[in-house]
Amino acid sequence: MTEKINGWKGNISPKEIVEKILSSKEIVLTTHVNPDGDAMGSILALLLMIDEYNKKYIEKLSDLITVRIVVDDSLPKYMEKFRESILIEKFENFSIKGEADLFISVDCANEERYGRAVEIKKNCRHSINIDHHISNTEHAEFNYVENVSSTSELLYKFLPLFKIEMTKEIAEYMYLGIINDTGNFRNDNVTEETFEVCAKLSKAGADNHKIANIIFSMSMKKVNLFGDVYKNKLINEKYGFIYYYISQQKMKEFQVEKDDTDGIAELMLKIENMEISLFIREEENGTLKGSLRCNEKYDVNEIASEFNGGGHIKAAGFKTELPVEKVLEIMLEKISNSQ
Repeated sequence: MTEKINGWKGNISPKEIVEKILSSKEIVLTTHVNPDGDAMGSILALLLMIDEYNKKYIEKLSDLITVRIVVDDSLPKYMEKFRESILIEKFENFSIKGEADLFISVDCANEERYGRAVEIKKNCRHSINIDHHISNTEHAEFNYVENVSSTSELLYKFLPLFKIEMTKEIAEYMYLGIINDTGNFRNDNVTEETFEVCAKLSKAGADNHKIANIIFSMSMKKVNLFGDVYKNKLINEKYGFIYYYISQQKMKEFQVEKDDTDGIAELMLKIENMEISLFIREEENGTLKGSLRCNEKYDVNEIASEFNGGGHIKAAGFKTELPVEKVLEIMLEKISNSQ
Protein backbone atom coordinates (compact mmCIF):
# COMPACT_ATOMS: atom_id res chain seq x y z
CA MET A 1 0.00 0.00 0.00
CA THR A 2 1.43 3.34 -0.97
CA GLU A 3 1.56 6.32 1.30
CA LYS A 4 -1.38 8.70 1.43
CA ILE A 5 -0.47 12.19 0.29
CA ASN A 6 -2.74 15.24 0.57
CA GLY A 7 -5.93 13.17 0.62
CA TRP A 8 -5.02 10.76 -2.16
CA LYS A 9 -3.05 7.58 -2.37
CA GLY A 10 -1.30 6.09 -5.31
CA ASN A 11 1.89 5.92 -7.27
CA ILE A 12 0.88 7.92 -10.33
CA SER A 13 -0.49 11.40 -10.95
CA PRO A 14 -3.23 12.48 -13.38
CA LYS A 15 -0.54 14.10 -15.54
CA GLU A 16 1.37 10.81 -15.71
CA ILE A 17 -1.83 8.90 -16.51
CA VAL A 18 -2.56 11.19 -19.45
CA GLU A 19 1.03 10.81 -20.66
CA LYS A 20 0.66 7.02 -20.59
CA ILE A 21 -2.67 7.23 -22.43
CA LEU A 22 -1.19 9.45 -25.14
CA SER A 23 1.77 7.12 -25.60
CA SER A 24 -0.53 4.11 -26.13
CA LYS A 25 -2.04 2.87 -29.37
CA GLU A 26 -4.67 0.43 -28.10
CA ILE A 27 -6.53 0.97 -24.80
CA VAL A 28 -9.21 -1.10 -23.08
CA LEU A 29 -11.47 0.55 -20.49
CA THR A 30 -13.62 -1.27 -17.95
CA THR A 31 -15.67 -0.55 -14.86
CA HIS A 32 -17.33 -2.59 -12.16
CA VAL A 33 -20.06 -5.19 -12.44
CA ASN A 34 -23.55 -3.98 -11.57
CA PRO A 35 -22.54 -0.61 -13.06
CA ASP A 36 -24.15 2.55 -11.73
CA GLY A 37 -24.27 6.13 -12.97
CA ASP A 38 -20.74 6.95 -11.83
CA ALA A 39 -19.33 3.86 -13.52
CA MET A 40 -21.12 4.77 -16.75
CA GLY A 41 -20.45 8.47 -16.52
CA SER A 42 -16.74 8.20 -15.77
CA ILE A 43 -15.94 5.53 -18.35
CA LEU A 44 -17.78 7.32 -21.17
CA ALA A 45 -16.34 10.71 -20.19
CA LEU A 46 -12.82 9.26 -20.38
CA LEU A 47 -13.55 7.66 -23.74
CA LEU A 48 -14.84 10.96 -25.13
CA MET A 49 -11.87 12.92 -23.79
CA ILE A 50 -9.49 10.62 -25.64
CA ASP A 51 -11.69 10.89 -28.72
CA GLU A 52 -11.52 14.70 -28.55
CA TYR A 53 -7.74 14.48 -28.32
CA ASN A 54 -7.71 12.30 -31.43
CA LYS A 55 -9.84 14.83 -33.32
CA LYS A 56 -7.73 17.80 -32.30
CA TYR A 57 -4.19 16.49 -32.50
CA ILE A 58 -3.98 13.29 -34.57
CA GLU A 59 -3.70 13.79 -38.33
CA LYS A 60 -2.88 10.30 -39.59
CA LEU A 61 -5.44 7.53 -39.26
CA SER A 62 -2.64 5.13 -38.37
CA ASP A 63 -1.68 7.30 -35.38
CA LEU A 64 -5.14 7.31 -33.76
CA ILE A 65 -5.45 6.08 -30.17
CA THR A 66 -8.03 3.30 -30.33
CA VAL A 67 -10.19 2.88 -27.24
CA ARG A 68 -12.69 0.13 -26.49
CA ILE A 69 -14.97 -0.32 -23.47
CA VAL A 70 -15.92 -3.71 -22.09
CA VAL A 71 -18.24 -4.30 -19.12
CA ASP A 72 -19.00 -7.75 -17.76
CA ASP A 73 -22.63 -7.03 -16.90
CA SER A 74 -25.83 -5.60 -18.30
CA LEU A 75 -26.10 -1.81 -18.24
CA PRO A 76 -28.71 0.16 -16.27
CA LYS A 77 -31.87 0.45 -18.33
CA TYR A 78 -31.70 4.24 -18.30
CA MET A 79 -28.46 4.08 -20.32
CA GLU A 80 -30.61 3.40 -23.38
CA LYS A 81 -31.27 7.15 -23.34
CA PHE A 82 -27.57 7.99 -23.69
CA ARG A 83 -26.46 7.35 -27.27
CA GLU A 84 -22.79 6.65 -26.51
CA SER A 85 -23.79 3.60 -24.47
CA ILE A 86 -23.86 1.63 -27.73
CA LEU A 87 -20.04 1.87 -27.68
CA ILE A 88 -19.89 -0.38 -24.60
CA GLU A 89 -19.13 -3.98 -25.55
CA LYS A 90 -20.29 -7.07 -23.69
CA PHE A 91 -17.61 -9.38 -22.34
CA GLU A 92 -19.04 -12.32 -24.29
CA ASN A 93 -18.50 -10.50 -27.59
CA PHE A 94 -15.13 -8.94 -26.77
CA SER A 95 -11.80 -10.10 -28.14
CA ILE A 96 -8.42 -8.57 -28.86
CA LYS A 97 -5.59 -9.76 -31.06
CA GLY A 98 -2.32 -10.05 -29.21
CA GLU A 99 -1.79 -7.58 -26.38
CA ALA A 100 -3.36 -4.16 -25.88
CA ASP A 101 -1.06 -1.42 -24.61
CA LEU A 102 -3.12 -0.28 -21.66
CA PHE A 103 -5.97 -1.52 -19.46
CA ILE A 104 -7.74 1.18 -17.44
CA SER A 105 -10.35 0.47 -14.77
CA VAL A 106 -12.50 3.29 -13.43
CA ASP A 107 -14.61 3.27 -10.26
CA CYS A 108 -13.38 -0.23 -9.26
CA ALA A 109 -12.38 -0.64 -5.61
CA ASN A 110 -10.82 -4.05 -6.19
CA GLU A 111 -9.97 -6.45 -9.00
CA GLU A 112 -12.94 -8.70 -8.22
CA ARG A 113 -15.20 -5.86 -9.33
CA TYR A 114 -14.00 -6.28 -12.93
CA GLY A 115 -15.90 -9.54 -13.19
CA ARG A 116 -14.58 -11.64 -16.06
CA ALA A 117 -12.93 -8.57 -17.58
CA VAL A 118 -9.98 -9.43 -15.33
CA GLU A 119 -9.05 -11.93 -18.07
CA ILE A 120 -8.68 -9.07 -20.54
CA LYS A 121 -6.37 -7.25 -18.14
CA LYS A 122 -3.96 -10.20 -18.41
CA ASN A 123 -3.67 -9.50 -22.15
CA CYS A 124 -2.65 -5.87 -21.70
CA ARG A 125 0.92 -4.67 -21.25
CA HIS A 126 0.12 -2.12 -18.53
CA SER A 127 -2.80 -1.34 -16.21
CA ILE A 128 -4.09 1.80 -14.49
CA ASN A 129 -6.66 2.05 -11.69
CA ILE A 130 -8.60 5.35 -11.34
CA ASP A 131 -11.03 5.41 -8.42
CA HIS A 132 -12.52 7.33 -5.49
CA HIS A 133 -13.27 4.56 -2.96
CA ILE A 134 -11.29 4.69 0.28
CA SER A 135 -11.31 0.88 0.33
CA ASN A 136 -9.43 0.68 -2.97
CA THR A 137 -6.84 -2.11 -2.92
CA GLU A 138 -4.51 -0.49 -5.51
CA HIS A 139 -4.99 -3.45 -7.83
CA ALA A 140 -3.26 -2.18 -10.96
CA GLU A 141 0.32 -1.54 -12.01
CA PHE A 142 -0.34 2.20 -11.66
CA ASN A 143 -2.94 3.54 -9.20
CA TYR A 144 -4.61 6.88 -8.70
CA VAL A 145 -7.20 7.03 -5.93
CA GLU A 146 -8.64 10.20 -4.45
CA ASN A 147 -11.41 10.49 -1.85
CA VAL A 148 -13.87 12.76 -3.66
CA SER A 149 -17.59 12.52 -4.41
CA SER A 150 -17.23 10.32 -7.47
CA THR A 151 -14.83 9.04 -10.07
CA SER A 152 -16.56 11.39 -12.51
CA GLU A 153 -15.57 14.41 -10.41
CA LEU A 154 -12.06 12.99 -10.22
CA LEU A 155 -11.84 12.81 -14.02
CA TYR A 156 -12.68 16.50 -14.40
CA LYS A 157 -9.07 17.42 -13.58
CA PHE A 158 -7.89 15.29 -16.53
CA LEU A 159 -9.55 17.58 -19.07
CA PRO A 160 -6.89 20.35 -19.16
CA LEU A 161 -4.16 17.71 -19.22
CA PHE A 162 -5.50 16.47 -22.57
CA LYS A 163 -5.49 20.13 -23.72
CA ILE A 164 -9.01 19.85 -25.08
CA GLU A 165 -12.23 21.80 -24.62
CA MET A 166 -15.15 20.57 -22.56
CA THR A 167 -17.93 19.32 -24.85
CA LYS A 168 -21.58 18.99 -23.94
CA GLU A 169 -21.32 15.19 -24.14
CA ILE A 170 -18.33 14.98 -21.80
CA ALA A 171 -20.05 17.37 -19.38
CA GLU A 172 -23.24 15.29 -19.37
CA TYR A 173 -21.44 12.06 -18.52
CA MET A 174 -19.39 13.66 -15.75
CA TYR A 175 -22.59 15.19 -14.39
CA LEU A 176 -24.37 11.83 -14.59
CA GLY A 177 -21.68 10.26 -12.41
CA ILE A 178 -21.61 13.07 -9.87
CA ILE A 179 -25.37 13.25 -9.26
CA ASN A 180 -25.54 9.45 -9.06
CA ASP A 181 -22.90 9.15 -6.34
CA THR A 182 -24.03 12.24 -4.42
CA GLY A 183 -27.69 11.21 -4.49
CA ASN A 184 -28.44 14.41 -6.43
CA PHE A 185 -26.34 16.38 -3.90
CA ARG A 186 -28.01 14.90 -0.80
CA ASN A 187 -24.98 12.95 0.47
CA ASP A 188 -22.22 14.32 2.66
CA ASN A 189 -19.54 13.59 0.05
CA VAL A 190 -20.54 16.84 -1.63
CA THR A 191 -17.91 19.57 -1.23
CA GLU A 192 -17.36 23.10 -2.43
CA GLU A 193 -15.24 21.66 -5.24
CA THR A 194 -18.12 19.36 -6.28
CA PHE A 195 -20.41 22.35 -6.79
CA GLU A 196 -17.67 24.27 -8.60
CA VAL A 197 -17.15 21.38 -11.03
CA CYS A 198 -20.89 21.01 -11.59
CA ALA A 199 -21.25 24.73 -12.29
CA LYS A 200 -18.67 24.36 -15.07
CA LEU A 201 -20.39 21.23 -16.38
CA SER A 202 -23.70 23.08 -16.45
CA LYS A 203 -22.09 25.95 -18.32
CA ALA A 204 -20.80 23.45 -20.88
CA GLY A 205 -24.33 22.15 -21.50
CA ALA A 206 -25.06 19.47 -18.89
CA ASP A 207 -28.80 19.58 -18.24
CA ASN A 208 -29.54 18.81 -14.57
CA HIS A 209 -33.30 18.48 -15.13
CA LYS A 210 -32.91 16.01 -18.01
CA ILE A 211 -30.19 13.86 -16.48
CA ALA A 212 -31.73 13.73 -12.99
CA ASN A 213 -35.11 12.76 -14.43
CA ILE A 214 -33.52 9.98 -16.47
CA ILE A 215 -31.64 8.27 -13.64
CA PHE A 216 -34.04 8.94 -10.76
CA SER A 217 -37.33 8.20 -12.54
CA MET A 218 -39.27 5.17 -11.30
CA SER A 219 -41.24 2.58 -13.21
CA MET A 220 -44.51 1.36 -11.73
CA LYS A 221 -42.80 -1.98 -10.98
CA LYS A 222 -40.18 -0.14 -8.95
CA VAL A 223 -42.89 1.87 -7.17
CA ASN A 224 -44.59 -1.38 -6.13
CA LEU A 225 -41.27 -2.79 -4.94
CA PHE A 226 -40.53 0.30 -2.85
CA GLY A 227 -43.99 -0.04 -1.34
CA ASP A 228 -43.05 -3.55 -0.24
CA VAL A 229 -39.84 -2.19 1.28
CA TYR A 230 -41.83 0.21 3.45
CA LYS A 231 -44.28 -2.53 4.37
CA ASN A 232 -41.88 -5.39 5.12
CA LYS A 233 -38.67 -3.76 6.31
CA LEU A 234 -37.31 -4.93 9.65
CA ILE A 235 -36.12 -2.46 12.29
CA ASN A 236 -33.90 -2.86 15.33
CA GLU A 237 -34.84 0.28 17.26
CA LYS A 238 -32.01 -0.12 19.78
CA TYR A 239 -29.39 0.53 17.11
CA GLY A 240 -31.49 2.42 14.56
CA PHE A 241 -30.82 -0.47 12.16
CA ILE A 242 -33.21 -1.07 9.26
CA TYR A 243 -33.03 -4.03 6.92
CA TYR A 244 -34.76 -5.47 3.84
CA TYR A 245 -34.06 -8.66 1.88
CA ILE A 246 -35.35 -9.64 -1.54
CA SER A 247 -35.01 -13.14 -2.94
CA GLN A 248 -34.90 -14.10 -6.61
CA GLN A 249 -38.38 -15.53 -6.22
CA LYS A 250 -39.72 -12.22 -4.91
CA MET A 251 -37.99 -10.31 -7.70
CA LYS A 252 -39.83 -12.51 -10.19
CA GLU A 253 -43.13 -11.90 -8.37
CA PHE A 254 -42.60 -8.12 -8.68
CA GLN A 255 -41.22 -8.57 -12.23
CA VAL A 256 -38.21 -6.41 -11.40
CA GLU A 257 -34.59 -6.59 -12.50
CA LYS A 258 -31.56 -5.85 -10.36
CA ASP A 259 -31.26 -2.21 -11.37
CA ASP A 260 -34.86 -1.69 -10.20
CA THR A 261 -33.54 -2.32 -6.68
CA ASP A 262 -31.12 0.63 -6.82
CA GLY A 263 -31.80 3.17 -4.09
CA ILE A 264 -33.41 0.85 -1.53
CA ALA A 265 -30.62 1.27 1.04
CA GLU A 266 -30.89 5.07 0.69
CA LEU A 267 -34.68 4.91 0.85
CA MET A 268 -34.68 3.12 4.22
CA LEU A 269 -32.15 5.51 5.73
CA LYS A 270 -34.55 8.41 5.13
CA ILE A 271 -36.93 6.98 7.73
CA GLU A 272 -36.88 8.93 10.99
CA ASN A 273 -34.45 7.73 13.69
CA MET A 274 -32.67 5.28 11.37
CA GLU A 275 -28.87 5.34 11.64
CA ILE A 276 -27.83 2.42 9.43
CA SER A 277 -29.53 0.49 6.63
CA LEU A 278 -28.82 -2.81 4.95
CA PHE A 279 -30.39 -4.01 1.73
CA ILE A 280 -29.64 -7.56 0.59
CA ARG A 281 -30.50 -8.92 -2.84
CA GLU A 282 -30.19 -12.57 -3.81
CA GLU A 283 -28.33 -12.96 -7.10
CA GLU A 284 -29.23 -15.50 -9.78
CA ASN A 285 -26.37 -17.76 -8.68
CA GLY A 286 -27.58 -17.75 -5.07
CA THR A 287 -24.93 -15.37 -3.68
CA LEU A 288 -26.00 -12.27 -1.79
CA LYS A 289 -25.32 -8.63 -2.75
CA GLY A 290 -25.40 -6.25 0.22
CA SER A 291 -25.70 -2.46 0.20
CA LEU A 292 -24.97 -0.49 3.38
CA ARG A 293 -25.72 3.15 4.17
CA CYS A 294 -25.40 5.10 7.41
CA ASN A 295 -25.66 8.52 8.99
CA GLU A 296 -23.23 9.61 11.72
CA LYS A 297 -22.81 6.72 14.18
CA TYR A 298 -21.26 4.00 12.05
CA ASP A 299 -18.56 3.25 9.48
CA VAL A 300 -20.11 0.95 6.88
CA ASN A 301 -16.84 0.63 4.99
CA GLU A 302 -15.44 -1.14 8.05
CA ILE A 303 -18.56 -3.29 8.40
CA ALA A 304 -18.49 -4.27 4.72
CA SER A 305 -14.88 -5.35 5.10
CA GLU A 306 -16.16 -8.21 7.31
CA PHE A 307 -17.60 -9.63 4.07
CA ASN A 308 -14.56 -8.68 1.95
CA GLY A 309 -16.42 -5.65 0.64
CA GLY A 310 -15.92 -1.94 1.08
CA GLY A 311 -16.53 1.50 -0.34
CA HIS A 312 -16.91 4.64 1.77
CA ILE A 313 -17.53 5.43 5.43
CA LYS A 314 -21.23 6.12 4.80
CA ALA A 315 -21.87 4.00 1.71
CA ALA A 316 -20.42 0.55 1.05
CA GLY A 317 -21.27 -2.81 -0.41
CA PHE A 318 -20.30 -6.47 -0.46
CA LYS A 319 -20.97 -9.86 -2.00
CA THR A 320 -21.06 -13.04 0.05
CA GLU A 321 -21.97 -16.70 -0.10
CA LEU A 322 -23.05 -16.66 3.54
CA PRO A 323 -26.75 -17.22 4.34
CA VAL A 324 -28.88 -14.19 5.20
CA GLU A 325 -29.15 -15.23 8.85
CA LYS A 326 -25.36 -15.30 9.25
CA VAL A 327 -24.99 -11.90 7.56
CA LEU A 328 -27.48 -10.40 10.01
CA GLU A 329 -25.73 -12.04 12.95
CA ILE A 330 -22.40 -10.52 11.94
CA MET A 331 -24.05 -7.16 11.23
CA LEU A 332 -25.64 -6.93 14.67
CA GLU A 333 -22.39 -7.96 16.35
CA LYS A 334 -20.45 -5.24 14.50
CA ILE A 335 -23.11 -2.63 15.22
CA SER A 336 -23.26 -3.47 18.93
CA ASN A 337 -19.45 -3.32 19.19
CA SER A 338 -19.54 0.14 17.61
CA GLN A 339 -21.65 1.60 20.41
